[in-house]
Amino acid sequence: MAIQDKFREYREDVLGIKQREMAYRLGVEPAVLSNYELGKRDFPNDLLVKAKEVFGMTDEQFLAMMLGRPYGAGGRDTARLLEEAREAQARYYASFARSYGEVIEQSGELRELISFVSGQDPKTRKEMLSVTRRMLDIFKDMNRSGHS
Repeated sequence: MAIQDKFREYREDVLGIKQREMAYRLGVEPAVLSNYELGKRDFPNDLLVKAKEVFGMTDEQFLAMMLGRPYGAGGRDTARLLEEAREAQARYYASFARSYGEVIEQSGELRELISFVSGQDPKTRKEMLSVTRRMLDIFKDMNRSGHS
């Protein structure tokens, strides 16, 4: 399995995050990350190292990704693999909190938005976040074209 496939597998199956979230955490545009994951462009080495740090990959997980090997090599059972995935998710969420905690602390509006959205039922929350993401895309497009 090629590195781009292992990278996408780690993002989807181990961390359970969207491509867009990973792209933003790595400081690249989602379309760029998409090209890496599709094999249209080679992953820069520095981006792979950054991904290891940002997403809390163990050395074993990183090496398996680089070599295109299964994460479960070595005869480990499914329960252990699931535990490793949960640990990877916990490291990621802790890293996320460290990276953005200060922004949340300093922004009452952001805390208010998070509090409001988290109080909604799952369907409404998903719809609200979808609209918010579309608004973010519009804002980014306006900034790219020079509008303020």
